[in-house]
Order: sequence, then C-alpha cells, then structure tokens
Amino acid sequence: MALLYRFTRAKDRAGTGIFTFIVTRSVTRDFYRDATTKEFTFGYHRWVVSFNRSDSKMLGVHLILRNASAGTRCYVDYTFSLLNREHFSKNEIYFEKGI
Repeated sequence: MALLYRFTRAKDRAGTGIFTFIVTRSVTRDFYRDATTKEFTFGYHRWVVSFNRSDSKMLGVHLILRNASAGTRCYVDYTFSLLNREHFSKNEIYFEKGI
C-alpha cells in the first residue's frame, strides 16, 4: 500500500510540489506484490505513482500521467527518494529531468 501522506508547495519560481507517500514494507519487500497510489492532481493533470517488480526482482517506481489527451506535451522533473529507517546511508534516490 502506498498512501499520500503530505503535499507541500515549495516557494520557488518553478512552483515545485513535494509529495510524500508512506509505502508499507510489503511493497518494498514482497517480490510478487505491485502497488499503485490513488490519483492525485498537480498542474491540472491527474497522476499516479506505481511500484512494481520486474523479473530481476528490482523495484521499479514510475510516475504515470493519467489524463493525457492527444497532442499533449507535459515535461516534468521528478525525484524519488526511498528512505531507509535503519540508516540514512542506505537511502535510495532516483531522479529525472525534462521527461
């Protein structure tokens, strides 16, 4: 299960939004369970975050635009940070720009 915990808008020129999700241990540890968040709205678009595993057992985290119409172009910069409760040095960070 992955639940939206908090939304914060940064006070910058880009209008950055920071979404915090609480992801249960079953999503990160169970090799056979995929999870998708409920839809959330940002920038007049509907989005979901999907957590899934490939055949290699690697956890994939994807930002998915739900309401794209034909001819729509949407560019986003995003960062996923998976925080380790045991020690900060084990945190995982993935980012993309202009996707």
